[in-house]
Amino acid sequence: MTHATDLDTLARWMASDFTNQQQAFDNPPIFAHVRACMRPLPAGILGGITLYLEQAYQYNLDRPYRTRVLNLKLAEIDGQQQIVIENYALSDQEDFFGASRDRVRLATLTTDHLKKLPCCDFRVTWTGEYFEGSVEPGNGCMVERNGKMTYLQSTFQVYPDRFTSLDRGYDPQTNERVWGSIAGAFEFVRVSSFADELNTVIEVSERHA
Repeated sequence: MTHATDLDTLARWMASDFTNQQQAFDNPPIFAHVRACMRPLPAGILGGITLYLEQAYQYNLDRPYRTRVLNLKLAEIDGQQQIVIENYALSDQEDFFGASRDRVRLATLTTDHLKKLPCCDFRVTWTGEYFEGSVEPGNGCMVERNGKMTYLQSTFQVYPDRFTSLDRGYDPQTNERVWGSIAGAFEFVRVSSFADELNTVIEVSERHA
């Protein structure tokens, strides 16, 4: 299997606790110090390789400003197999705040807590050096921010030991940017890896493939 459809490699690179500490120290007026933690969920939650994501400010790790469940799968797009990451929101998300660093609590998360976000799948390609993803085309991924509905434009790059991400929200009527970084992508480096927790998940997924 090539990297272009290599779910295992992508999942192992993503399953980590990341920080943008250096970026925040270098540019404190522009970038806050953020942690992004992606922890594997038990096999069978959504039938594939699934990660629980929390993004939080370093000073408040137990109150993440974003929680998501990401389901990595293969799908046929335009006649070719491609990696797709499905995006799920959590009901009662506050019940799981901090669970990315608490496996006991994370194990209580089930499909009953999840709601798929329409038009918010990410399509992932292999560049030859890293994985690159972007939200599906069409401006249909709607995100509410400060009481206003916006459409999401989001891209990321995943490397063996780091990843970058850029999220921005736009007004659906005027197409003007409403929120998101004006100074470029967040640049995260790995603090610790959870790749070893994926071994059982991947084995079960392959048996049911």
